[in-house]
Amino acid sequence: SRKSSGPTKGADIRTTLNLKFEEAAFGVKKEINITRNEKCDTCNGSGAKPGSKIITCDKCGGRGKIQVTQNTIMGSFSTVRTCDKCSGSGKVIQTPCEKCSGKGTVRKTRKIEVSIPAGIDNGQALPLRGEGDAGLKGGPNGDVYVVVKVASHKYFKRNGYDISASVRVPYAKMVLGGDIKIPTLDGEMEFSIPEGTSCGTKFRVKEQGIPILNGKGRGVLEFVVDVDVPKKLNDEQRELLKKFAESFGDEVNVKKKSIFDDIKSKFN
Repeated sequence: SRKSSGPTKGADIRTTLNLKFEEAAFGVKKEINITRNEKCDTCNGSGAKPGSKIITCDKCGGRGKIQVTQNTIMGSFSTVRTCDKCSGSGKVIQTPCEKCSGKGTVRKTRKIEVSIPAGIDNGQALPLRGEGDAGLKGGPNGDVYVVVKVASHKYFKRNGYDISASVRVPYAKMVLGGDIKIPTLDGEMEFSIPEGTSCGTKFRVKEQGIPILNGKGRGVLEFVVDVDVPKKLNDEQRELLKKFAESFGDEVNVKKKSIFDDIKSKFN
């Protein structure tokens, strides 16, 4: 292979940025640290000590390539190779720059502000053009690719631009219907469920999901209702619930708590 002696683009840099669920949903500005090769400000990227000369390579005559002839039993073969004296540049630095040791670049760490757009998803990459390693011999800088890692949410699961959740509803509300409060990315909102709602019933709320990346509108919030069974009932509530069940023809045998059960319950 032949090494190019002309302008070369700088290398790209890949980095990971951790985001909260809401930050990915609504967008955010973040600062990241990038360590990259930058053009040496002492030699202006030439690699030569200021005031010294860069001369034409006497081995390749400035072409950056040399022709090598090999004699074999099959005859003579000529190949073109990169000049080992100038590494293909055609130029030789007599006195290297002390700051960059003749490389023309130095390692520096910079803080860069990144604008994360609303709706970005886990694993997606955000390109920052020209923020990578410096190019060589006048070549353009490389790019930075910021790969986002989105944390999970305590309520919601994401599927594209839609989100889903589970909502516990009091038994009476599921039987009689009425307004309940459901979680959304913007806070709680009221939602009316119909009379006789069963466990596992799914409801969909438009425009309450993730904002569409580089677009308009939002996805859907889908939630599944589950009955919120009370863990503690007083005697009056137990008797009312028993009569309610019996009105449907259900036989209910309620075990009365003994004094030892009360002591054990309080101890636990």
